[in-house]
Amino acid sequence: MRKPTRRQLGLTIVDALITLCLIGIMIGIVIPKYQRLARAAQEVAVKAELRNIRASINLFRIMNKRNPASLSELIEKKVMLPGRIGGDEYSKSFYDQKYLLAHSVDEKGNFLDAFGNPFLYDPVRGEVRTTTRVYENW
Repeated sequence: MRKPTRRQLGLTIVDALITLCLIGIMIGIVIPKYQRLARAAQEVAVKAELRNIRASINLFRIMNKRNPASLSELIEKKVMLPGRIGGDEYSKSFYDQKYLLAHSVDEKGNFLDAFGNPFLYDPVRGEVRTTTRVYENW
């Protein structure tokens, strides 16, 4: 039998340590970048949610001459909106649609933002804001 050469023996401890160090460095770079991107996506989602809720409140105010009593009223009541059914510009119809579609709601019925915190709604002024720290003034 022939004795195996160094190439045939496989990785040495030094090779394994170098590989582990390189993997550690890559993880140290990738994870913080992912966390920053995830946070930015959540911020964009909160802005979009606030815009949608505020637009729904304004539509409700226009149609009912009052502010909704709660955000839950926006997902319970329907509004008649014009919509196109046919291909030509003269075939218009109306369809029932809710003021707001519930995307994420907790067990108490509170609307949740992208960070998992509830929105606060002031029915007297018709204003909504998030309870997530740093973003309360958006």
